[in-house]
Amino acid sequence: MKKSLKKIIPSPLWNIARNTVIAARQLPNLPSAYLHPWRRQSMDTLAALKDKYRGERCFIIGNGPSLRKTDVSKLKNEYTFGMNRIYLAFEEWGFQTTFLASVNDLVIEQCVDDFLSLDMPRF
Repeated sequence: MKKSLKKIIPSPLWNIARNTVIAARQLPNLPSAYLHPWRRQSMDTLAALKDKYRGERCFIIGNGPSLRKTDVSKLKNEYTFGMNRIYLAFEEWGFQTTFLASVNDLVIEQCVDDFLSLDMPRF
């Protein structure tokens, strides 16, 4: 049914409908997204950093097996965002990222103590 509808509905209209459904599904999570203490703190920290690094370059370092084959030493003196449990590589790299970000609630819950022990802005 979905494939049939997608074929006959113009792409812009399909995208609007899809985004509306996604937003409606997320609506019940909206209060906790803005009112949870950790999220509130992250939003405040991000707001304080607005434009602080304007004009500077920044790199986002994700996680995955290919990272082991990547020479990240070139990023040592750059502004970097590390994702999720990237801190596990800091000792091997000899440096830590400038910031830590995680959008996965499960990772945040499982690693909260590790995250809190890091001396860097966390989001």
